[in-house]
Order: sequence, then structure tokens, then C-alpha cells
Amino acid sequence: MKKLTLVLASALLLSLPGLPAAVHADSTLPDDRFALKGLKQAHAIFDVRLAELDKLLFNLKLIKETWEGINSQKVKPTLIVSLRGPAVKLFTQDQAVPELKELLTDLKQKGIRIEICSVATRIFKVDNRQLLPHLILVGNVLTSQIAWQNKGYALITLN
Repeated sequence: MKKLTLVLASALLLSLPGLPAAVHADSTLPDDRFALKGLKQAHAIFDVRLAELDKLLFNLKLIKETWEGINSQKVKPTLIVSLRGPAVKLFTQDQAVPELKELLTDLKQKGIRIEICSVATRIFKVDNRQLLPHLILVGNVLTSQIAWQNKGYALITLN
């Protein structure tokens, strides 16, 4: 009887308009509604400088999952991946593994912009002509990050 009363009281509270659903640490269902409430769009730029392939792939998959999670909750995600540092060496025709190429294609199909830094390609001796398709070569991703942040994009650093 006590459980039934608790369930009914919870259902009543959750049905009240304007109140966000309470999600507790013991909940098994993920829910971002509270954070996304009132948003029609979400803008973020991901600063990626990982040079270890396994970590890079993990984080690019996380960005893809983030896009899918936001999109599935009826908020339009506009995301940018900003590649810099030694990570740029992994994005050439001869260095990129098939999984990375497929992941970049998936990100591009979702409309995710993927920028790569020409300062980093110069410093790490990457031939820009060998860069993978889907990458947008920018002069300096730090300049780009400053500009995107000034346009309202949240900066997310992945290391």
C-alpha cells in the first residue's frame, strides 16, 4: 500500500505542467530534459587535440552520441569539432584508419563541421593535400574557437 501511494504521488507530481521531472541518482533512465528545457537549439565546439588513436576514436564517438542525444530530445544540435595539436597527424590519407574515416563520414552526414588547424599541420609537418575529405582547413583553430564562442557556442575541451 505504501508503494502504491508513493507511485501515485509521483505520477501526480510528474503530470503537473511546468514542473521538470525529478531524476535521482538511482534512476536507470537517462534524462536531459531539465538541462534542455526551453532550448530549441544547442551550439557547441569541441576542442580535440588527442594524438592517441583509441582516445581520439572514443571522443569522436562521444561527440556523435552527444549529437544524437540532443537531437532525440527535440533540440537541434549545431556542433563543431576543432582539431589541433599532434592529433592532426592522424587525419591524413595514409595515417587514418578505416574506423576514423567512417566516423568522420557519420559526423559530416549529421551536419557536424570538422575544422583542422593549419598552424598544427605546419608544426607537425602534415601535408595539407593529404588531409581527409570532410575536414575544413582553417588558419588557426584558436582564432576559430574565439569566434565561435563569441557567436554563442559552448567550448568543450576533450583531452
